[in-house]
Amino acid sequence: MFGSALGNLLGFLYFFYFQIAGILLAGYFLKKENPMIKILLGSCVGSLTLQWLPILFSFFFDFTLLSHILAMVVLLPAYIPAIKGGVKADKGLLCLGSQLREHKWFVLAFVGTMILWIYLLHTHTIPMGADGSMYAGQCTYGDMNMHLGFITSIANQGSFPPDYSLFPGTRLSYPFLSDSISSSIYLMGASLRVAYILPMLAAFAQIMGSVYLLAITILESRAKAFLTYILYFFNGGLGFLYFIDWAREREFEFADIFTGFYTTPTNLVDHNIRWVNIIADMFLPQRATLFGYALLFPGIWLLHQAVFKEKKQYFLYAGIFISALPMIHTHSFLSAGLISAAWLLTYLYRRVITGKEKNWHGGLILLGFVIMMCLFQKLVNAGSIASEKLLLVGILGIGFCVLYGIYLLIGHLRKHGYRELLSTWGVYLLCVLVLAIPQLLFWTFGQVAEGGFLRGHFNWGNLGDFYPWFYLKNLGLPLILIIGGVCAGYKKTRHLLLPALVIWFLAEFIVFTPNVYDNNKLLYAAYLLLCIVAADYAVELYRQLRGIGGIRFISFCVVFASTFSGILTLQREMVSGYQLYPASHVQLAEYIEENTPANAVFLTSTHHNNALPSLTGRNVVCGADTFLYFHGIDTSERKQHVKLMLEAPLENLDLYEYYNVSYVVISSYERSNYTIDENAFAENFTLVFSCGDVKLYQVD
Repeated sequence: MFGSALGNLLGFLYFFYFQIAGILLAGYFLKKENPMIKILLGSCVGSLTLQWLPILFSFFFDFTLLSHILAMVVLLPAYIPAIKGGVKADKGLLCLGSQLREHKWFVLAFVGTMILWIYLLHTHTIPMGADGSMYAGQCTYGDMNMHLGFITSIANQGSFPPDYSLFPGTRLSYPFLSDSISSSIYLMGASLRVAYILPMLAAFAQIMGSVYLLAITILESRAKAFLTYILYFFNGGLGFLYFIDWAREREFEFADIFTGFYTTPTNLVDHNIRWVNIIADMFLPQRATLFGYALLFPGIWLLHQAVFKEKKQYFLYAGIFISALPMIHTHSFLSAGLISAAWLLTYLYRRVITGKEKNWHGGLILLGFVIMMCLFQKLVNAGSIASEKLLLVGILGIGFCVLYGIYLLIGHLRKHGYRELLSTWGVYLLCVLVLAIPQLLFWTFGQVAEGGFLRGHFNWGNLGDFYPWFYLKNLGLPLILIIGGVCAGYKKTRHLLLPALVIWFLAEFIVFTPNVYDNNKLLYAAYLLLCIVAADYAVELYRQLRGIGGIRFISFCVVFASTFSGILTLQREMVSGYQLYPASHVQLAEYIEENTPANAVFLTSTHHNNALPSLTGRNVVCGADTFLYFHGIDTSERKQHVKLMLEAPLENLDLYEYYNVSYVVISSYERSNYTIDENAFAENFTLVFSCGDVKLYQVD
């Protein structure tokens, strides 16, 4: 788990081999784009190929060094054009400096945010304490354990397709490519910490660059694109108001933000503050979301170029990006599908419906949407609508869009024929069918069916507030700017509103995992589109009011109030630190990694911060419900068996045999959760490791 200097070097070289190859491929296929775009999209291609090429070979040779070497061989041709076109590449690089100076405010924001990101990764990703224990931050105390376990089990066990190390015998259907990218680096001999952090650095840089690129492409304004960046990454609503002294008895002190556990202005559940800061609570702890958005956003940009800039060859590129998503982040794939469907409707509408420019009634559409949601909230609260009916509402809404799309499609075929459609959207759809559907069939659909993922639920995160108030206090002042942008209906951003509305509608009525809260992974994709709308409106309004005294100060106050909660949350993360694995458990993990088979099965407690599966990748009979339940896995029987095996081992030897248990861990976690018969273990099992409160017994 600690790697070596040589292993870290090989891990770096392997990672950057794919990054450079991706940039070279982007330079070849995107010849007319500027160097910044080539580097950004090339980096995305590099990550995509590192995630997928070793996996394709792993179907034949398992997750081994051979598979990874063959993946490198596939990309060797990417380096040939670099040798032949070296002079042109040099000229392109000469232009890069001037482009960076042209976008200096974004560059400064990018560098500053990246420094923050590096610091958070450094302090939150199992740093070692002086006593040998490992630590985590507030937001990584939970999910990071699961991701570490996926990384180490995929790399150490090597079998493919992989099973859950937390529930052996069950295929790992979680979008594990967000972790296998680190498994590849770990396999090269890098430390677990380096393997975990390195690809996350690139992924976050890709997201930041893609957000700015999408905004500046649509808005054609550096100021608007910069504001989009600020509103999106430092998002936060009105939660900071709960920590201000209003000259009365308060529930929270301002200092509680920096000392409490999840008492932040963007995550205050008792007061229904659920719209978390996207850096602190989405990208940092949730790797699937991070790596999913790192492909989703550039994929959206490519599709935007294809649809609205009429760059037909980009349909293929967008299709490849989007088709790679199901096993990286399923919610991102769904978001991309909804955005694609909405833009297809827009594409068909513009070619079928002719005549005068239609009047924009964005304010009426938004008002109707909110009124509808308020009515549904009243009916749901009164118990008049069951979850099945809510699911039906969502399906009917999508069904209406499909029927209208069919109507437009027939009109398009009559008016323009099918050749243009086949050469554009047909290519995009074919990509998805050929590349994405097999992933869904092999991994996703089975888990969705067995886990009961798809069901109706109204208003994903709202715990009882009036519908408009819930979003006003969660989104804050950006919501006012979004409403203004929707009502203004500027031509540059109109095409963003339909996909945002479709995603928001669907996310309010249908949930796609057992965790209802996970619908925010859809909503943050829509929120990016709405941030572009908000930034467009805000800058235009500022320009109209520029002559009014104090407008700069007012504008500063608006931006400050829009980001203050997010900034406070990020400051809280900067000072957070919790012991994740005690020193004795880290030493146990070292012993296990050096002295036990990679596929051995261990009997332990089901606590979430279990160092054994996380640091060694070994199998445990049953992991934490914190992870497994939300993946649709029923753990009730195994948890009962774990209890029987720990409390009465001699009477349940058949269960040890059934689960192929080779080792048993007895520590403070097991003692606090079960009535352990320690004499039975000491007298009948072989003690092979002991450190502090931890004992490891081998089953004879």
